[in-house]
This record gives sequence, C-alpha cells and structure tokens, in this order.
Amino acid sequence: MPMPPDAASLTEFNDLVDRYCAGLLDRESFDKLESILRSSGERRRQFRETMSTHAALNEIADMYEIDQTACDLSGVSLSNVMQQDSPTAGVFPADQRTPSSSHRSTWLAVAVACAASLVISFLFVHYHSDEANKTAAGPDTSVPAQVAENSTQAVRHMDSLLPPTRLVSNRSIALIKSAVDVNWGPSSTPLRVGEVVPSHSVHFESGILEIVFLSGAMMVVEGPAKLDLVSVDKAILHRGKVRCYVPPAAVGFTVETLDTKYLDLGTEFGVEIKPDGKQELHVFDGEVRVDSLVGNQSPQTVLSGEGLQQKSDQKWEKITSDPNQFTNTVDLSRRKTTQGQKSYQAWREYREKIKADPSLVVYYDFDSQTDNPQVLKDLSKNAIDGSIIGCELSPGRWEAKTSLEFKKPSDRVRLNIPGEFGDVTMTAWLRLDGFDRLFNSIFLTDRYEDGHLHWQVKSSGEIDAGIKPADSLRRIYVTSPMLGYEDLGRWIHLAVVVDITAQTLTHYLDGGRVATFDLRIGSEPKPPGAPIPTIRFGKTELGNWRPERAYDNSPVRNLNGRIDEFAMFSRTFSDFEIRELFNQSRN
Repeated sequence: MPMPPDAASLTEFNDLVDRYCAGLLDRESFDKLESILRSSGERRRQFRETMSTHAALNEIADMYEIDQTACDLSGVSLSNVMQQDSPTAGVFPADQRTPSSSHRSTWLAVAVACAASLVISFLFVHYHSDEANKTAAGPDTSVPAQVAENSTQAVRHMDSLLPPTRLVSNRSIALIKSAVDVNWGPSSTPLRVGEVVPSHSVHFESGILEIVFLSGAMMVVEGPAKLDLVSVDKAILHRGKVRCYVPPAAVGFTVETLDTKYLDLGTEFGVEIKPDGKQELHVFDGEVRVDSLVGNQSPQTVLSGEGLQQKSDQKWEKITSDPNQFTNTVDLSRRKTTQGQKSYQAWREYREKIKADPSLVVYYDFDSQTDNPQVLKDLSKNAIDGSIIGCELSPGRWEAKTSLEFKKPSDRVRLNIPGEFGDVTMTAWLRLDGFDRLFNSIFLTDRYEDGHLHWQVKSSGEIDAGIKPADSLRRIYVTSPMLGYEDLGRWIHLAVVVDITAQTLTHYLDGGRVATFDLRIGSEPKPPGAPIPTIRFGKTELGNWRPERAYDNSPVRNLNGRIDEFAMFSRTFSDFEIRELFNQSRN
C-alpha cells in the first residue's frame, strides 16, 4: 500500500533529496524516495522545485541553449503526464535555440520544467505502470506498455549520465590521504592516494601511509606494516606501528591486536608491534583503555605521558611515552615535501627522454615559461605553440610545477596540428574537479571530418574517443565507467593509442590498459565498417571545443579541472612504454 502523505518527516525527505542530487542515493533509499513521491502531491511539488533550482544553477551561468531531446527522453508528453502537478511547458524550435535577452526568462522556465519533469514523470508513470500490472484496471487507469518501457529507458539513460561513487557501492570506510616512499612489495596491491576503500587488509614493506577514517580518526602507519581496516572506528594491527589522532567526533576509535584492545577515550596515541611480537602503547594526549582479549586480566587506563610495554605471559610494564618513536604530522609533511622534490627532479630528467623521441609531434609540459603568458610553449621540434585563452596558471602535480586550470566555458588552448598520421599515441596528466558536462573535453578538433579524432571524459566517468570514418557519422570507443566521484581532485594519467596497422584503439588509465577496440567497429553493437586509413587533426583545442558548425546537441564541453602535461607521438606505444611514462612522471 502507498505510504500516507505525512509518513515521512520533512527532515528525512530533504535528506533523501539532497543525497539524490549529490549522486549518493543507494537503491534502498531511492525506493523510499520513490514511494514518498508516489503518495504525496505536496512532496512531488517540493521535489519539483528543488530539482528546478538544481538544474537552473548547473546550466544558466554558462549556457543559453536547450536541447529539446532532453524533454523527449521518456517518449511521452511530459505535460500530459504531469498535468495534475505542473503547467504545460514548451520548447524552442531548432532555429531559435540561441535566445535574445528578451527570451532568456522564457528559456529558464523551459529548462527548469524539462529537467524537473523528466525525473517526476518517471516516478509517476512508473508507479502507475506497476499498479496497472497488479490490478485489472480499466483503460482509464492503465498506462500503455510502451509508455512504461520508455519511462524505464529514460531513467536508465539518466543513471548512465552519472559517474559511480564507491562511498555507497562498496561501503567505504577510509581514505588514503598520502603515501611517502611506500614500497608495497610483490604480494600487495598498491593503494592510490585519494582512494576510498572498504574493509581492507593493508600491508607494505616500507614507507609511511596516512589513512583518514570516515569517522574522523586519522592514522599514520609506518612500514613494514600489516593491518586490517575493519570499520570507520576500528583497525586490527598485525605488525608495524601506528600513530592515531582521534578528534572528539571519533572518540571510541579502537586499535586491536591478536590479544589486546586499545580503546580511545579522546586521545593521540601510538601502538607498535615489534619484530619479536611484543607490543608497546604510548599515550601522548588524553587517555586509552587497555583490555586483554585473552585471559582474565583487568582493564587498565593509561593517561597522557604514560605507556605500557608488554612482557612475557601477558604482563605489562609501565613506561614513559616517547613521541619521537612515532612519525608525527610535522615529520610526515617534511618527508612529503622531500619526496615531492625528488620526484619532480626525476620527472625533469625523464622529460629530456620524451623530447628526444623522434616520433614526438607536440609536447606541452606546462612548466616552460615564455615571455608571453598567452603562449603555451611546445617543446617538440615542430614548435606548435598553443594559444592560451582564459585559463589561469595553477599548482601542478608538484608544488614547484605549474598547470593550466580550465573553469569557464571560454577557457581553452588553441593549436593547429597539420598533416596525416598512420599511428597516434596521446598522453595527458589531468585533474578533474567535476563531471559538469555530458562530454568533458581533453582534446577535440574544431571540425569533425574523415580521420578526425576526439578525446574526452563523459559525465558518467567513461573515457571516450571518437573517430570520423568515411562511411558513417562517427565511431565511438568508450570504456566502462573508469572514473568516479572519488577521482575528483586527484591527478590521473590518461593515454589513448590508435594503431592504424592493427586497426585498434586502446585506452589507458594510470599506466594500465583498460580497454581495446576494433577501429572498424568501436564500442557499439554494429557490423564492421570500412577501416580507418589515417588520423588527422588540424585546428584543435585542449580542454574545450569550438565546433565550426553544430555537429550534435552537446556544443558546450569545457573541462572543469587542470591539465599538467600533454604529449602526442606519431607511433604506437606499447603497454610497457605507457607504464614507464606513468611511473617516471607521477608525483
């Protein structure tokens, strides 16, 4: 039975809507939101207003167009579906999509209605479709099967536009904040800085790992170490040493060993398991309760400046805590700076190898200054300097290095790459700050003619390449979602390799191959077409797109983020070369 209109509190409803807008709504919560909207016209009205504001804020600042197909995704008349809750909304014809100032208020109303109505219409139609299948309702209450199918397809389409989030999908409990000189060893899977992880066993041979739990507790782990991340407020240490910082919001955080439990009571403390298996506790601030997990020993409370050293037969000896025995945040910061300086210098040396490659077509390191701040210097022999439009200099992968930040729809780098190419490898270091557009440009040609290559990231987290063949409009080569919300704000390395001889296109992420496609087919279920004979570019842009004519309904593709390095080669790179390029140039 439907929920009564007032069954859900306004607070709960607002929380569901907020998480829906943020892309953090799991299946169970989505079903709850859907049930509320089915049963309450007032909640549907509130939801429609929220989504209207959400849609308007995302688009009005930098775009005065409306894509009529967005209002037709469900295959039904939105005004008919929504007439009990909203007025009829129209759309501009194709020849009026760039409104004058007198039309902008009308455009905004249309854009708002389309964005909000699409979601509401699915929920409303989907509900009535379910009811029609459950009861022997007459023609006045049933919904045609095609309408229900189209509505379901519309939501699947909407879901496909959003990147994944591991915070929900794998119940993440901690964030890998930093790693300094970490040697993971042959039997361990490396964790990336910025990665959020679920319950996980962490072991490495040397170095320092900084882990922040979603409860707020923070842990500095020194190798060699092995520990299990169990929950947001619990870790099990098997070897090594950890220094824990526990703020008031995370009081109760626990570090366990095989035989002892260290319960935080508002503290900064360290725990070490020495090579002989004996344990030490050092309390630097606050207090810790120590409970034995074997035997009948009574709990002990250890205060600031005190510690315990484990002896044989589960006996403990009191000691004075020693802060210098554990790495603190100041030491960690200093070591991170030193590591950054070393890796930056190593990259500068490796850059000379890139510049010496005879197949190098264009190379922007974003670190070589010119007298003109509008010029992006090409370090290849071809001297294809780029023209910087609007972008601002920002910190790059290292403190000492610069990058270009792309934010506004006008931000871009213009260049012109003449000639035809039999094989192409493109690589880029970039930092995404948002999945703002359906297509987020990395490298796009102005025109889209035979042999032209586009490279971009979709709003779904998919890495996308497109080539214009002679026998069709476009062939696309799109990965499964490789990037998600947790990848925002971190530096990633992307590469795409086009092998004309083998007729393949391969995507790489952080040095690893993620997908390979047949150039004659692409990633769509289509019969093979003609081979791609050559790749061409001509007038091109980094981080944006200035199409010479309207090729599709997504003309705004500006990147929201930074580009730190870009290179193009007129040959194919092997998996080993891509991995080397990544390893030698990462921070």
